[in-house]
Amino acid sequence: MKYTAYKPIVILVLLLVALAAVADTPEPAPIPFPDTPENRALAEQAYEQYLAIDKAYGHFIEVNGIKMHYLEWGDQDGVPLIWSHGYSSTGFELVNVGQQLADAGFHVYSITYRGHGQTQVEDYEFSLSHIADDIAAMMDQLGIQRAVIGGLSLGGGVTTTFYENYPERVLALVLEDGGADAVQARTEKMYEQMKAMMANMPDRETPVFAERFDGFQWIAGWFVPGWGGVLPPAIAPALQSWIVANGRGGYKLHYDDASLLGTGEAAFNPSEGYKLPMLAQSWRRVNPIITYRNLSVPMLIIDPTGDAYSPTEDFEKLRAIHPELIRVVEYPDTPHAAHPMRPEWFVRDMTWMLQQVSGTH
Repeated sequence: MKYTAYKPIVILVLLLVALAAVADTPEPAPIPFPDTPENRALAEQAYEQYLAIDKAYGHFIEVNGIKMHYLEWGDQDGVPLIWSHGYSSTGFELVNVGQQLADAGFHVYSITYRGHGQTQVEDYEFSLSHIADDIAAMMDQLGIQRAVIGGLSLGGGVTTTFYENYPERVLALVLEDGGADAVQARTEKMYEQMKAMMANMPDRETPVFAERFDGFQWIAGWFVPGWGGVLPPAIAPALQSWIVANGRGGYKLHYDDASLLGTGEAAFNPSEGYKLPMLAQSWRRVNPIITYRNLSVPMLIIDPTGDAYSPTEDFEKLRAIHPELIRVVEYPDTPHAAHPMRPEWFVRDMTWMLQQVSGTH
């Protein structure tokens, strides 16, 4: 069987349950974001908003030989919050809550880490620990001694890895359906399901788009089912951050699956992780029971129970080790990317976290 660069997208969606609907079908459903004047207007407005947000809040910082992009909301009096996005996403995933978090009292830094968005690299020999080093270097340059460190999915893995390397620089931790359970265990539990699914999945090439709207339509087609068939305008600018010019008059996605997570059966076979790129190998090695054995700061775990695969039991095992420090909050009927769909809940729970660390930074 031939595996193209498209397949790791589907593998990742299932292993980390980015969209619950995908787990029920052998291939993506027809794009539920039709080419209509209304949708074209929404996409064009989202692109203009994306550019405006980047101009108003976007920055670059040189760390460890790369130029890392980040969005910033809030002022110097706020509690520092450094957020890492999910795999294939960008720092723009906080666009619908960034200002609200700043209004609540955070100074928000939503980074786009290596190999994503505007933080492009030529050398892909990097791991989660390298990204953690980038965050620490960013903190040094900005004069941040300690911060609330958080992230979604792979960003949760970044968060856990940061604590493993720099525990003294952490005020508190926020793990949104990632970093609070062992990825290798997920891979093992889902291997037979994945193996059967991939055997029946037709080969697909990494998509190339003739115009920007085509790319937006393709991306929206993955996410609209999680929002009940409607794309919230507030999150649409984040989807525009996924689309970049390909240098040949067309457009492509902003990340390279093969360089980041690898291809072939190794991408979902728990016994072949050694064949994967360094980032994927380090992700599989995230084990919160080990990393947080001596946890000394508050932790918020967001558990979107609307996933096709929700490791609630693993979250509870972690909480049982430090019940005085760890709070698990369930988000019913919510897919993997919880905060874009439930911004009010997310701001509510982040405000609770703010209360736990107030006066400690």
